[in-house]
Amino acid sequence: MSDNAYESLQEIVEHENKDYPLGVYYVEPGEMFMEHVRWHWHTEIEIDLVKEGCAKYRIGEHTQLIREGQAVFINRNIMHSIEDGDDGKCVIMSLIFSPSLLFPVQDSSVSNNYLKPVLDDPKFKFLVFNPKERWDRGVISYLEDIIYANLQKEFGYELQTQSLICQLWLLFLSKATLSQPDKIAETPKRSMTADEIRIKDAIVFIEQNYPDPITLDDIAGSIHVSKSECCRCFNRAVNMTPFEYLMHYRILKAADIIQRNLKNPIPISELAISVGFNNTSYFNKRFREYFGCTPTQYRKMAKTEHRDSLGTFGLSLSHI
Repeated sequence: MSDNAYESLQEIVEHENKDYPLGVYYVEPGEMFMEHVRWHWHTEIEIDLVKEGCAKYRIGEHTQLIREGQAVFINRNIMHSIEDGDDGKCVIMSLIFSPSLLFPVQDSSVSNNYLKPVLDDPKFKFLVFNPKERWDRGVISYLEDIIYANLQKEFGYELQTQSLICQLWLLFLSKATLSQPDKIAETPKRSMTADEIRIKDAIVFIEQNYPDPITLDDIAGSIHVSKSECCRCFNRAVNMTPFEYLMHYRILKAADIIQRNLKNPIPISELAISVGFNNTSYFNKRFREYFGCTPTQYRKMAKTEHRDSLGTFGLSLSHI
């Protein structure tokens, strides 16, 4: 499958200023579509700080709880999702920025020494920072300063941010034990695991064909494995069955269609068919299971509430 096929999974981060590719986002997973930040990936680097509660991150095949005060680095092009953790509601401040903010010239010797070893290292999908560790506290402190600078937007905050990111990155490299440029030649290019390849292909298949009748045989066939192995792969990678993911995505699309057509509402029977349900009653039942209300009730609430229009990353604070 070509790289272009993954566009349906890729979250395009549109920064306000293309010359300053950085955004700070306020995220409450419980207030997002389906009460979580759905599976996605992007070419930017992401560093999140949990301000309240506990967040459950699913990063590739890993599940990681990030508790209040902790931070997590997520490498570019890594599939991940976020939901409230064991302690209930959580609040996250998310910093998302392009690698070009660190080193504008991607093929420079400086970039090759200090950036590519992380971006291209298959081991570095994510890294957690704990405030109880002295080294980690430095990274978290820089992260907090970056977030504050981009919320206040005082004169010169862009320059201040670039300086802070460079200092944060130096600490990060030290913690990651990648501060030895002589090892660059030995660093392999990032390679996805078999599960990552399969799950991306399967999800692309689902998201391209969700309006049509799809069986487990179809999903398994799209990644050339048996039905049982397909189920195991989904369970390992996204902690749900292929059917659950399909239902999840269909209801997600239905809610999105409702949001986009508030002025010219689509009849519920047509909406059900458009997202792959041939039975309106069953569609209403599954929609209620996810949202706690019928599609009609959701439409009424959507006219007065805007929580679902915030996008994958939540409300952008650096752009208001």
